[in-house]
Amino acid sequence: LVSALIDQLVSIAFQGLDEEVRLVKDVDEDVRQLKSNLEAIQAVLEDAERRQLADQSVRNWLDRLKDVSFDMDNVLDEWSTAILKLKIEEEKGEEDIPTHHQTSEKVCFSIIPSPFSCFKSRANRIALRHDIAHKIKNLNQKLYRIAGEKDRFMLNTKTILEQPIERSKTTSFINETEIYGRDAETESLVSMLLSENSTTHQDKRLGIIPIVGMGGMGKTTLAQLVYNHDEVVAHFDERIWVCVSDPFEVINVAKAIVESIEGSTPNNSELDTLQQRIRKCIEGKRFLLVLDDVWTEDKLKWEQLKLPFKYGAVGSRILVTTRKKEVAIIVGAVNCMITLEKLSEEHCWSIFKQLAFSERKEEDCQRLEEIGREIARKAKGSPLISKTLGSLMLFKETQTQWKDVLDCELWESKDVSERIFAPFLLSYHDLSAQEKCCFTYCSIFPKDHLISRVQLIDMWMSQNYFGSDINSEIKGDECFETLVRRSFFQTSLHYNYDDSIRYCKMHDIVHDFAQFLTKDECINMDAGSVGEKLEPLNCKKSRHLTLGVGSSAVGYFSAGKDDTSTNEKNLRTLFIVPNRNDSIVDVSVLFSRLMFIRTLTLSRCGIKKLPESIGRLVHLRYLDLSYNEELEELPDALCGLCNMQTLNLSSCSLLRRLPEGLGKLVNLKHLYTHSCFSLEGLPKGIRSLTGIQKLDTLVIPRDKGTYFDIGDLKRLKNLQLRDTLCIKGCRNIENADEARKIDLKENDNIVALIIDFGMREERKKGFELDDIEILEALEPHQGLKMLEIDNYRGASLSCRPRWMMSLVNLRQIQLMDHKNCVSLPSFWKLPFLSLLRLAMMDAMKSLLGVEFFGITEETDKDDGGATKRDPPVLISFPKLESLSFNYMDQFEKWEGSATGTGTGLMMTIMPCLKHLEFKKCPRLHALPDLLQTTTSLRYLSISEAKIVEEHCQNRTGKEWDKISHVPNIAINNKIVRKDNIWIDEGNVNDADSIGTSSSAK
Repeated sequence: LVSALIDQLVSIAFQGLDEEVRLVKDVDEDVRQLKSNLEAIQAVLEDAERRQLADQSVRNWLDRLKDVSFDMDNVLDEWSTAILKLKIEEEKGEEDIPTHHQTSEKVCFSIIPSPFSCFKSRANRIALRHDIAHKIKNLNQKLYRIAGEKDRFMLNTKTILEQPIERSKTTSFINETEIYGRDAETESLVSMLLSENSTTHQDKRLGIIPIVGMGGMGKTTLAQLVYNHDEVVAHFDERIWVCVSDPFEVINVAKAIVESIEGSTPNNSELDTLQQRIRKCIEGKRFLLVLDDVWTEDKLKWEQLKLPFKYGAVGSRILVTTRKKEVAIIVGAVNCMITLEKLSEEHCWSIFKQLAFSERKEEDCQRLEEIGREIARKAKGSPLISKTLGSLMLFKETQTQWKDVLDCELWESKDVSERIFAPFLLSYHDLSAQEKCCFTYCSIFPKDHLISRVQLIDMWMSQNYFGSDINSEIKGDECFETLVRRSFFQTSLHYNYDDSIRYCKMHDIVHDFAQFLTKDECINMDAGSVGEKLEPLNCKKSRHLTLGVGSSAVGYFSAGKDDTSTNEKNLRTLFIVPNRNDSIVDVSVLFSRLMFIRTLTLSRCGIKKLPESIGRLVHLRYLDLSYNEELEELPDALCGLCNMQTLNLSSCSLLRRLPEGLGKLVNLKHLYTHSCFSLEGLPKGIRSLTGIQKLDTLVIPRDKGTYFDIGDLKRLKNLQLRDTLCIKGCRNIENADEARKIDLKENDNIVALIIDFGMREERKKGFELDDIEILEALEPHQGLKMLEIDNYRGASLSCRPRWMMSLVNLRQIQLMDHKNCVSLPSFWKLPFLSLLRLAMMDAMKSLLGVEFFGITEETDKDDGGATKRDPPVLISFPKLESLSFNYMDQFEKWEGSATGTGTGLMMTIMPCLKHLEFKKCPRLHALPDLLQTTTSLRYLSISEAKIVEEHCQNRTGKEWDKISHVPNIAINNKIVRKDNIWIDEGNVNDADSIGTSSSAK
C-alpha cells in the first residue's frame, strides 16, 4: 500500500505543485527536499513491506509513513481541487458578463473578465498558495524524521535486495492417510495421466496438465498423491519431481531435473549440455515430470525448458502445479486444467480432528466435538487451514481455551495468522504495487459479499489507484482479471451476456488475509441490530469504514460528538450496508465530518432528500445513491463536486430530474440512471462533459429544448455507449433518421440493449410515426447478446423489424407490455437463445406449435456416424433453458405436440429447457403435450393461473401426467415437490426456493 502511494507522490511532487506555490519563499527547496526524502524511502520499501510480518517495529514505521503519505496526498488534492474550482468559477463569471448585441463585440468582451473578478481570483490564489506552502513545510518535517528512522532497521535497497523470498521445498513423498476429500480429482487426474488421448495439447506426444488453485488448497498434495499412485508408477518408465518455485531459471530447473533422474548434482552449468543429458535419459521412454509451484509467465523460458522432452515416448506427461491461471495459458493447456475447489465441511472436520484429537481420551473428544466442529468451519474448505487449526488445538485442553479460538478472527491471532497467511504472502508479493492496493481495498466488503465488477473498478478509480490516466478503467479491468487468475477472487455464476465476469466473491480466508494486511486501516463494523451501541472508531489509522446497520450509522456519527471531532475526518471510504427496512434520516451529520472522503456508498439507505451540505465533500469521486426509492431531487450543491468521477442513481424510481449544473462536474466519467422510471430527461449541461465515458441510460425527452437529446451525442467525443444500454422514451423520437443518429448498428461494444417506448400513449402533435418505424431504425449490431423491448404498441413482430432474426448471437429476449401484439418472430431459429420471457402481452391469446416452435433441419455434414438412412434431426429452440409467461390476461392456449411432424422426420423441441414459469395467466386451460417428454425440465412454477392450477393438482388433475416427471414444482406459490420429494405444506415467496436460475432473475 505504501509503495503504491509513494510511487504516486514521487511522480507528482513537482507536477502537482506548480510555479504558483513555489513563489512562496523557501517552498521550492521544501518541495525538492520532499521529493528527495520520498525517493530515499521508496528505495527500501520493498524490504520493509516483506519484513513487517515478522518485525512489529518495521510495521509501526510503515504505519507512520502511511499516515504522512495520506496527509501529503490530501494536501496535493486540496491544491488541485481549489485551482480547478477557481477555474470553473472564472469561466462561469466570463459567461455571465453583459455584452453588446453585435457579434464582434460579444466575442471580444466574453474573453475579458471583470476587474473585480480578476482581483478576487488573484486574492484567492495568493491565500491558497500560502496555505499549501505552510502545509508542505509541516509535512516535510515529519517525513524527514521518518526517513531518518529507516537506517536503524538496516533495510536493504532495491539494488541490494536480489534474494528471493524463502519458499518451502516440496518432495514427492506423502502420507496418504492424511488425505481427505480429493477422491474425484485424484480419479480424474489419474485417468488423464494414463489415457493416450487425454491431452488436447498441440504436441500429441506430450500432454501437459496444470493443477490450479489458491494457496493452501492442496495442489502439491494432489500431485504427490497421483505421482505415487500404483497405476501411475507402473505406467511410466521414468518419474521426475522438481520443486520449481520462483525465480524460474531454466538452467537451475534443468539441473534439478538431471539430478532427479541421475541421482547426482551435475557440475556443468551449460544449458545445451544439460538438455542433452535430459534427452539421453528420457528418449524413447514414457515419462512423468512434475513441476511443482510454478510462477513464471515467461513463455520463452517455458519453451526453452520444454525442448528436450519432445523426445519422450507417446503418452508422456508434464504435471504443473500453480496458483496462476496465466501459467496454464502460457503452457497451452487451459483445456486440461484442473481447478481445485474448497473441501466440504465434513472433510475439513476429518482433517481437523485427526490432529486436534490425537492422543486425547474418548470422553474429552466427545466433550469438545461440538465446539471443535464450529472451529473447523473456520477453515472454509481449506485443507491448510484445517491442518493449522487442528495443530493449534492439540495443545489446548479446556473448553474456555477452545472457545477463545472460536470467538476470535483468524487474522487477530498471531499463532494462527503467521502459519495460515504465509502461503498467501507469496502470492501477495507477486502482485504489483497497484494490484496490492486493489486487493487490500476489498477488505472493506463484508464477508461473503457479492462484489460487482463495475462497482469495484469505479471504487478503485476513486481512490486514484490508476492515476488520472484516460485508460484507468482499462487498467482496472486488467487488475480485476489478474486477481481472478491468481485466485484472490472467486467468480460466481453471475456472468455478463458476453461471458465476462459480472460479480465475484472473496473466499473467507482470503478476506481474513486482506483484513490482516489492513488492520486498523480498513474497518468493518456491524451493530447487529438497530440501536445497538457501536464502539468508537480508531480515528488516527482508519481510512476505509464499512458500517453494517443504516440507522445505527446515524447514531454512531452523531451521538455525543461535535463538529471538531477528528474521528471521521481521515476516512477516504464510507460504505454503509443497511438492513432493508432501516433508513438514514439525517445524512447531513455524515457530510459535516467526512473532510477527505473519496468514496461514499449510501445505497438502499431510504434517503428522501439530500442536503446542500453534500457540497462540502470536495474530494468526493464516487457517490452511490442507488435504490433510494423515495429520493425525488438532487441539490444544486452536488454540482460543485468537481472531482466527481462516478454518480450512481440507479433505481431511484421517484427521481424526476437532475440539476442543470451537472455540467460543472468536469471530471465525471460514469453516470448511471438505470431504472429511474420517473426521470424526464438528462440535463442539457451534460453535453459540456466531453470527458464522460459511460451512460447506461439514454432518456429521449418530450421537451427537446430543455433536456439533453440525441443530437447532443456528437458533442461527447469520449462517450462509449457499451455493455448494457437502455434507450428510454423511444416514442419521443421524431423520425427514423433521428433514431439512426444513436448509431447502434456500428457499435459492437453494446452487448445488452433495452428499447423502451415509454408509458405515454399520446405523442406531441406531428410526431405520428409508428413504433415499428422507430424500432426498425434502432437496428443493433449483430453481436448483441440480450434484447428487451418494452411498451411497444405495434400489432406484430413477426415480419418487422427486419433485423430481429439476424441477431443470431442473442442469448436472452424479453418482451414486456406489448398491448397490441398478437404474433411473434421465429425465435425458435435462434441457435444460442437461452432465455425467453413474455410479459403483459394483453392481446395474445394463443401460441400454436407451427408458429411458436417451427422446424429447422440439421444434417450431419461430417458423416460422423450418420448414414444415408438416418433421418434429419428437426430442432426447435436448441439452447433454450428458461421460458416464462407472466401477466398475460388473454392467453388461453399453448399447443405443441411431441408426437411428430407429419413428415416422418425426427423432431426435438426445447431439448435444454430447465425452467418454465406461468404467472397470472388466468385463462390458460391446458399445457402443451410436449412437456410430457421434456426430460430436461427441472423447475416448474404455476401461480395465479386458476384453470391450470386445478388441472395440475398433485397426482389428481388431468394435466398431471404432463408434469409428474418434473423434480421441482410450485403451484400457486406452494411447493408441492422439491428434489423429487412430495411436500404436503410449503410456502414459497419467490422462485428461488425451487431453483430459478440467476439468468431468469
